[in-house]
Amino acid sequence: MFNPLPAVLIGGPPHAGKSVLTYSLTQALRKRHIDHYVIRACPNGEGDWSQEIDHEAVRLIRIKGKWRPEFVRSVCYALEHRHFPLLVDMGGRPEEWQMDILANCTHSLLLLRPDDEASSRFWQYLVEKNALLPLARVTSLQHGLSTITTRGPVIEGTLVGLNRHSLAQGPLFDALVERIDTLFTSYSSEELRQRYFTMAAAPVVDLDALLHQHAPQSERWEPHMLPALLAELPRATALAFYGRGTNWLYGAMVEHTGSHAFYQFDPRLGWVTPPQLLLGSAPPTQALSIEVTQYADMTLLAVRLLDDYLDYAEGDGLIFPLLPREGGVVLSGKLPHWLVTALVHLYSTSAGVSWVACNSPQLQQAVVVASRVETHAPGDVIALHLFGEAIEGV
Repeated sequence: MFNPLPAVLIGGPPHAGKSVLTYSLTQALRKRHIDHYVIRACPNGEGDWSQEIDHEAVRLIRIKGKWRPEFVRSVCYALEHRHFPLLVDMGGRPEEWQMDILANCTHSLLLLRPDDEASSRFWQYLVEKNALLPLARVTSLQHGLSTITTRGPVIEGTLVGLNRHSLAQGPLFDALVERIDTLFTSYSSEELRQRYFTMAAAPVVDLDALLHQHAPQSERWEPHMLPALLAELPRATALAFYGRGTNWLYGAMVEHTGSHAFYQFDPRLGWVTPPQLLLGSAPPTQALSIEVTQYADMTLLAVRLLDDYLDYAEGDGLIFPLLPREGGVVLSGKLPHWLVTALVHLYSTSAGVSWVACNSPQLQQAVVVASRVETHAPGDVIALHLFGEAIEGV
């Protein structure tokens, strides 16, 4: 199927700084309020969180997946059905059976290393073979000065110091942001957004607009904002939630709607509802690894996708363990938001546990999203050091 919305491939050899550049670009575009999303088209376990927490935490939490046909198919599906312009972070040396990812992109931004001429030729070949429109060819260096060699039609130059926990900057980076800004805003974000709003099956709550209303200077929701947000939302009605948000934010939203219909906008899938999960003993064939660690007044439920991928269609019927109702549950793991909301609903509404919290790697804390007791309230945070080493590797 033909999708006219741009999908910009950010490609190049390993250790060139693609993830840092991708993170820097998306942060710059968010500040300009340009609707877009990032697809990590490589099972390396990274995401925005890996740029926002310390090196040791990244080492403990990050889990590299394997290239599998299912992962490639999921990325291709997201590209084919994209709802907004995309930045597509892909690296390494793709094999022939992974090429469909490139074929579903529209433009390219290559980040190359001067000490790897073979990779530079390989990636240039891939761009030409897949008829991607080149936006930029950039050399990545650890030291020196960032420079612009040419501004167009293909931007060329050098970026220096693309290290984790830093943001790209300088004239060349600014030129890249401007070029992508021009490309992405050739499609009206407002028109796209309104079209999706009209497709929702319930009144839409625009979380991006509410964030700007509650905290105009903030770029993201913080736990202390949660009580005021929940107090503002209508109760006893179905709602559809749209916008960027953390696992704990969406977890709090699904609990707020209770037994009423809950819809969330997924950038890969469009409007979805949480799948129906079950309580019981999970068979070993499930595509999940589930670890339960019991504490005095809480349980840590660590969930991991075995292939770094889970199809939404496979969510219904997944089985999770029955946990003590008198204690709390902390959910941990790199999971799609639709699975997080399903788990919060399962344990808060179906199992009736005392409270539920979601682990946030960025905060290095867990945030309470649902509670039946006075000791815990939505927006409260729980220090991860309480879990000792049990949080490692999730």
